[in-house]
Amino acid sequence: MPGGVLATSGEVGKASEEACGVLTVSNKIAPAAPKRRARGGKAGSRARRLENFRQHKAAAPAAAPAIKWEQLAHGLLRQQRATLRDGARAAWVRMRAARAKIGAAVRSAWRCRSLLARHLESLPTA
Repeated sequence: MPGGVLATSGEVGKASEEACGVLTVSNKIAPAAPKRRARGGKAGSRARRLENFRQHKAAAPAAAPAIKWEQLAHGLLRQQRATLRDGARAAWVRMRAARAKIGAAVRSAWRCRSLLARHLESLPTA
């Protein structure tokens, strides 16, 4: 604002921030955050993972393949049990929903029947 020239509000704000010792941040748009990796945050390239796999395979004892197959079989059985359990649970939920719907229909029909019976009882007989 030297020489009596009016300053814009942005310049005034910036000057007052600098006078108070506040750090100013540029008004440039921040760069986009890096995209997430598809492997759930696991760092490393495919080549590095392959190299680690080969090292572990070379360092494994001779009985390791049998243990590996046993672990895989147990894992597959666990997955199959979980799938069957989820299917049974879904069937149970569907059955409960159908029961509730049928029960609501029966209660509604019973209510209508009892109201109709009361109405018919209140009518004068001829």
